[in-house]
Amino acid sequence: MLSHGLIVVLAVVLLLVLIAVRTPIFIALSVSGIGGLLCLSGFGGLKLVPLAMGAQLQEYALVAAPLYILLGEALAVTGLGRDLFGAAHRWFTRVPGGLGASAIASSTLFGAMSGVSISSVALIGRMAVPEMLSRGYKPGFAAGSVAASGALAMLIPPSLMFILYASVTGESVAALFAGGIVPGLLLAALMIGYVVVRAKLNPDSAPRDGDRFSWRERWAAIGKITPALVLIAMVLGSIYTGFATPTEAAAIGALLAFAMTGLVYRKLGWQNLKLIFASTATVSAAMLAIVGSAFVFTQMLVVARVPEALTDFVVGLDVHPYVVLIGIMLVLILLGCLVDAASLLLVVTPILVPAIEELGFDPLWFGVLLVVNLELAVITPPVGLNLYTMKSVVPELDLGDIFRGIAPYLAIEFALILLMIAVPGTATYLPSVIT
Repeated sequence: MLSHGLIVVLAVVLLLVLIAVRTPIFIALSVSGIGGLLCLSGFGGLKLVPLAMGAQLQEYALVAAPLYILLGEALAVTGLGRDLFGAAHRWFTRVPGGLGASAIASSTLFGAMSGVSISSVALIGRMAVPEMLSRGYKPGFAAGSVAASGALAMLIPPSLMFILYASVTGESVAALFAGGIVPGLLLAALMIGYVVVRAKLNPDSAPRDGDRFSWRERWAAIGKITPALVLIAMVLGSIYTGFATPTEAAAIGALLAFAMTGLVYRKLGWQNLKLIFASTATVSAAMLAIVGSAFVFTQMLVVARVPEALTDFVVGLDVHPYVVLIGIMLVLILLGCLVDAASLLLVVTPILVPAIEELGFDPLWFGVLLVVNLELAVITPPVGLNLYTMKSVVPELDLGDIFRGIAPYLAIEFALILLMIAVPGTATYLPSVIT
């Protein structure tokens, strides 16, 4: 009879093989998880499958996810991406690499409304990248700034990744949202700083444009995006004033987004309504399928007592806890090259969090650190979804240019991980104050 350890290894190998042959991730997780349960507990173990999926999908925090997706899809049809990019361009026009900085700033703002990274890349990319290319920007420079900054939607609230982490760990969604604000804004600032310095040192990568805007034009551009800024303030404000839970705030935000789309932008026609609901249903169904199948896989790991074994192993190591933490971060970066971010979070969280707590680390802080780490998963080949989204919205781009353009941002993300490890308050101070 196979040992539990060998069964787990075989299940993980099967998962990676299925992913390698491009099996849909929810099928890969389900097949390997069910196979592992069969080997561990026989057909009786299969009773755990519907129970595990049902228990996870009934998690109240998950209700917020489709609502935030609906909010983002409603705003996507308004032309808001064009307005965000236009406003940012008017304020960054005198800065070296101004269009790249504008793309990052507009991605940051849209990320604060949608929580979905590929939506941000698609919306901002189809306006910003062709504009940069027409002004003589190098393709890698243009594509990298949009693909990387699109990942900010995973970190800046309302983040779907934090909702998934909360559904597994029971941490407060509001506290996780608060914890992502400072690292998210800091990461956006670091990205803009890189763009400016790179353009200053190598003007051929991002030639200066001759556009000049008056202060009246700049403030008028801000006026165009004011409804979106009000929406952000109302959604987050309703959470942190205690007026609404994060799930209730998602419903408020979705309702306001529809009102804005119809009354302000006049874009709520029948065709757009069909597009909004079809896109929301597609994205939500894909996400919830992954959530359910990932929980089947993690249930197999629980039956094999992997979390307890890993906790005992980690605690028994005769090394400093921070050495273990750095090791975990490096392993997650490697796994992120093979598995998409949401699936990886759902699989590793129930395994790692008990060990992290035993080492004396705050699980809320680790949740924010984990999401920063998993941002790398959406911008690293061969699985990085943002890279292929970028290619799909600007087909003339070469994938090689996109891969080269993203490389500096990987270093920036890793630098933020090290900073958060050195200064945990970057993620924990704000939650302690406002939640």
